[in-house]
Amino acid sequence: MKLFRATVIAFSIALVATGCNQSHGLKTATIDDVQQMLDDQKDGFVVITNETSAPFLDETEKALLEKKEYALQFNVFRNDGKNENPDGLSKNPFRFEMQHVNTIYYLKNGKVYGEYELETHEGLRQEEELRYFIDSMTGGATNE
Repeated sequence: MKLFRATVIAFSIALVATGCNQSHGLKTATIDDVQQMLDDQKDGFVVITNETSAPFLDETEKALLEKKEYALQFNVFRNDGKNENPDGLSKNPFRFEMQHVNTIYYLKNGKVYGEYELETHEGLRQEEELRYFIDSMTGGATNE
């Protein structure tokens, strides 16, 4: 019984610690969040997607967490970051800067510097390609 209780407590602590670490991984974004990044000429990752749950989003989250990076995740069907667009249609107000959906972009000084299409590979190959993309955009493994 003590072992069970200790296991439950350890799992709960790990779960809370993981949930509290919001500085890495994917962060749901609104139009304003992404536009602010462009306007302020910031560096960082942005994922433009039309999915709410897909293996490539899980793989992206994992790679970002491993590399201690984060990305704004903008869903073209949920422009406010939470609710579906009232008309149910896809809207990408950033289509001139970031044309493709299901793609991770790296912005440097508010301009697209690199991109990687997230549906190109799967599984282990996807993880390797994502890690390489993140490293190549941020200058290698300096954040680890």
